[in-house]
Amino acid sequence: MPPEMQITSDSDLDNVLEEFKLRNERRNSTVTAKYTCSIEKCDATFKRLDQLDRHEYHHTGIKKHACSHEGCDKTYSILTHLKRHLRSTHERPEAAAQKTFKCSLPECTKMFTSSCNMQRHVREAHEKPRVYPCGHCPAKFSQKLKLKRHEIKEHTQDYPFRCQKCSRGFYQEWQRESHQGTCKLYACPACPLKFEKWTLYTKHCRDTLHGKNRHKCDQCNSCYDKPSDLKQHIEAKHKKAESSEFTCPEEGCSKSYSYERNLRQHVLTAHSGRRFECQALDCGRCFSSAQNLSKHVLRDHQDGKTNKKTVQGNKEEASPGKKTNPRKRRRDAGRPKHSRLSKLACLQLGKEEDLAVRERQPLALEKVTKELEKDTQELDEVTQETDAQEQDNDTQDKGETLAVQPLQD
Repeated sequence: MPPEMQITSDSDLDNVLEEFKLRNERRNSTVTAKYTCSIEKCDATFKRLDQLDRHEYHHTGIKKHACSHEGCDKTYSILTHLKRHLRSTHERPEAAAQKTFKCSLPECTKMFTSSCNMQRHVREAHEKPRVYPCGHCPAKFSQKLKLKRHEIKEHTQDYPFRCQKCSRGFYQEWQRESHQGTCKLYACPACPLKFEKWTLYTKHCRDTLHGKNRHKCDQCNSCYDKPSDLKQHIEAKHKKAESSEFTCPEEGCSKSYSYERNLRQHVLTAHSGRRFECQALDCGRCFSSAQNLSKHVLRDHQDGKTNKKTVQGNKEEASPGKKTNPRKRRRDAGRPKHSRLSKLACLQLGKEEDLAVRERQPLALEKVTKELEKDTQELDEVTQETDAQEQDNDTQDKGETLAVQPLQD
């Protein structure tokens, strides 16, 4: 209605209302969907460019509106936001761009470039702040997007986009597409569980022992923990003998092996005369391989750590051209094999009994005292017999001397 027109009757009012309705109808008929989404398989249309930019940003996650000024790397998802940045940062004079208007509330320290921005801040942040409450819990949010993500993550689990392999949910399509490129599931062979990470899969296999036979040979019942071991087994056992067997190159030796390492071990032990000798005290056993020597040390000798290093020293001594390390001194080096008590008592005890006496165990000491008492009794009897024999010999000698003396006179 023009400002100079005055309403003086009911008919004038009806005319104004009809004209207003016609104007709105013409406006609504001309405003149609001008913008269409450029993403494939998406036919969404929008009347405003900002709505299209916001919609495509949820698809791609890329902020396609960048500032063209040198030294400014600002990017925005909506064109109006870029225009506002250009107007407030680059087109406005430096004096006007400074934030000189402080919030009117004393407890708020925010600064603004104009009074209208400050008043809008007071109205939206302090007087009538926007609060979006959650419909499932007492939580509240200042942004609608945060509320929507909270409801999806904590309550509904209704993600708009999900991975086709692992069914993992995402808020935006570009997040799902970037995830699907690297998505790989590790399925347990003994149960229906699947894992996104190799570490979780291996931990599950260790805890449940499900992964012990996860690499099984199709041609036999052999099982392996690693795919490389299974591949090596197939090449050695299930291929032609010409390509899999390794024959000894020495003349007169017809030995053949499935693995090359076994052939090398055979050449070293059978033709090169290489032996591995145990360096433990009172043990002179020799072995054809360092592996057998290490098994012997761990099985027959208590000091496993020292003996392992001894085995390592044997390897270095057996291999020519390498420097040898000095042998490590045993813990019992310099200690007598028998206890001092057994030596002083002149007792011959077994290894276990001697160790018990050295540790001063009551039962062992009591047994030793009994043996000593028995030995002393036997010794006393022997000494008494010898004394009696000596006395008899003395009396006989005296009688002979008395019988000889008168004849001399």
